[in-house]
Amino acid sequence: MNTGITYRDYHGKNWPVPRQCVGAAADKIDWKDEVERDTKKWYKRLLFSHFVILFIAVAVISGAVYAVTYANAAADMEKSNQAYAERVLDGMTSSLKAIELMLANQLVNNEAIEGFFNDPAGGSKLAAYKASGQIAKIRSNPLIHSVYFYRERDRMVLTGGYRQTLDDFPDKPFVLESDGKPRADQWSAVRTYSEFPLIDPPERVISLVKSAPHNQGLVVLNVKADALLASAAKLRSGTPNYMDIADGKGQPLYSTGPSAAVRSGTLTRLDSDYIGWRFMSGAAGVNLAAEAARRALLPLAVILPGLLAIVVFILFTTRRNYRPIERMVSRFSSYGGARGTAAGDEFSIIESAFDTMLSRMALIDRQQAEKNALAARGRLFAELQDGEQELSAEDWDEYARLLEWPEDPRGLAVAVAEIDKYVPRLRQDRQALQDGKRRLEAEALRASHGAACVLGMEWISGDRLAILIREAPSPSGEASPARGLLGELRTRAGRELPFTVTIGFGSAAADVPGIQASFCEALSALQYKMTAGNDRLLLFREIRDREHRIEANCFRWLEDMVHHFRIPSPAWEADFARIFDHLEKRVLRNEELQLLLNYLTHRFAREMEEISPDINEYWHGVTMPSMAEALRETGTMREIRERYEALLRELYGRYAAILEAGSPFHVIFDIKTYIEANFANPDLSLNHISERFGISGKYVSQLFKERFDIKFVDFLIGLRIRRAQELLLETESSIHEIARQVGYEHAISFGRIFKKTVGVSPGDYRRQMLRGSIGHEC
Repeated sequence: MNTGITYRDYHGKNWPVPRQCVGAAADKIDWKDEVERDTKKWYKRLLFSHFVILFIAVAVISGAVYAVTYANAAADMEKSNQAYAERVLDGMTSSLKAIELMLANQLVNNEAIEGFFNDPAGGSKLAAYKASGQIAKIRSNPLIHSVYFYRERDRMVLTGGYRQTLDDFPDKPFVLESDGKPRADQWSAVRTYSEFPLIDPPERVISLVKSAPHNQGLVVLNVKADALLASAAKLRSGTPNYMDIADGKGQPLYSTGPSAAVRSGTLTRLDSDYIGWRFMSGAAGVNLAAEAARRALLPLAVILPGLLAIVVFILFTTRRNYRPIERMVSRFSSYGGARGTAAGDEFSIIESAFDTMLSRMALIDRQQAEKNALAARGRLFAELQDGEQELSAEDWDEYARLLEWPEDPRGLAVAVAEIDKYVPRLRQDRQALQDGKRRLEAEALRASHGAACVLGMEWISGDRLAILIREAPSPSGEASPARGLLGELRTRAGRELPFTVTIGFGSAAADVPGIQASFCEALSALQYKMTAGNDRLLLFREIRDREHRIEANCFRWLEDMVHHFRIPSPAWEADFARIFDHLEKRVLRNEELQLLLNYLTHRFAREMEEISPDINEYWHGVTMPSMAEALRETGTMREIRERYEALLRELYGRYAAILEAGSPFHVIFDIKTYIEANFANPDLSLNHISERFGISGKYVSQLFKERFDIKFVDFLIGLRIRRAQELLLETESSIHEIARQVGYEHAISFGRIFKKTVGVSPGDYRRQMLRGSIGHEC
């Protein structure tokens, strides 16, 4: 019972104070003293917790600062390693690429080198002498160890100082290994080689192999590997970095030191695809921990005074906020009521108050959920339509409780009523259609037939109303009560509403998943509406057993119809009637019919492209859009047939009128088709076309140029040359045979025209394309 005393909460609302919270004056004083003691205890505990958090924060910040500085030091070391490795790699790569470029320049249009490789007798001393002079020029770079030429024709090797056969040459294994392999812009692995074995000891070299002019041999250039590797030590520049260089297999080639005992830090690795070496750089004698500690001193010196200021701020703000927090705890205690609660822990008081509020909120939520049965029904039908997640028994129990439906799912079935010709009616009178939809809902709620009744319904789209029906099992041999209910609903809709409905009906469910299956069956039954017709009751189990497939003959009949239309011949009308007579006698799914009709539209569209611009324009502007609209908005096969037949008759009439007027466009397309089929005829010419089609050759040439933007001769040559290219690559026939197959009686004429069109002769085209190097000459 309330006392008439109220208090104001932090929202400004007045609440009554229960009688048990109002006692003697002494009790009030004791209760207030206890609250003050509790809040003081809480203040100390809160202050202590703040200092603990502050201590942890100091430790975390110090650790974070050290971690960041350590990471920065490590990153700097890694950056230094990376820079050193890149300098070494770039320096070596630049040196080798400069040598490779110099060699390429020497090999291009060098008469002395070409004279050695093109020496017909193979023994010209003058040619060898001049080529040796070029070798001396190439060896002017201090990194180059040696250069020699290998002439494949007579297996002769020329170095800077002598000429000998390959069998006597000490580098014979390397030459044989390189000969015949494809040239790659890469250097060989490190190997040993001596140009004068009796005088000079072998040295480590890496070799670059290039093809001689006109592929008549090899040019081998050897670079001093040790001189190249020594550049790594020159680039250290007093840094603590070291460098290890290994080949592609991991075998060490060079190291700048120091020993592994004084190495530290991370190792940077770079791989060169050009040289094939691996460069690994690191640092020696660097203590990352000490360096990180040194770097962390400055930010910590700035942070620590700030932390001391935070301590002072915590003390000040905690004392300042003491009074408001005390008043808040007092209000919560007053709301709790009993003195014992107020004398307890203040967090218990707050928790108790929140528990009370949450309980009241939960009660309000449950009451609101019970009032939102309409929303629950919408969610149920949305889940049934979605079908991605199976409706569970727990979900159904919850829906049944909210909607006051039976929990037992047995005997439940789903029907979907679809408004016939919805889009035209919507365009005609939207308001009348909306009123009719509301009346359909009312009729469905009133509908009943024996042991069947409607539990609920929901519009799942603009033209489809899903209806959940419950029926009791009927004796064997008797009609389903639900079927009778839906039949009456369909009849009443057609009699009293401004539209008719077609209803798809699924099977009765035996369990909760069966409800979802019944919904899918109802939607599937509506897929037969196009052949079954409007204003029907479609039972899934019955119509599924009578389902047919579109026979392959339909597509053949369709091709005959397009052909007769194209000729033109009135026989297309008989083909059209045969196709639709066949379709109207069968039970087919909507998507199968739409596939066939879309194919019909596609075939006609392709034919119209080749008839005349006037007919093609009328097809795309009138006939095809009207056929698409008929397929989208009409409901039955009979209506589609009538619309299609009328549209095609109008198109055929215009087409026949153009032909009777003697339009040349039809003839020029026939001429183009004839040329494409007979281009291999050597007698094919403008005179031949003129005699066959009864049109002057000059007029044919003019029409061809105007319609296809290409001359008759160029079009014919293009067809023949493209076919000749295919025969050159796909067959082993001779050039003469191929010339005859594409319409040329003389191979010389064929070769001249082929080279003028393609750029190379037929023989060169075959060789270069099969070798994969057309357009690239050595």
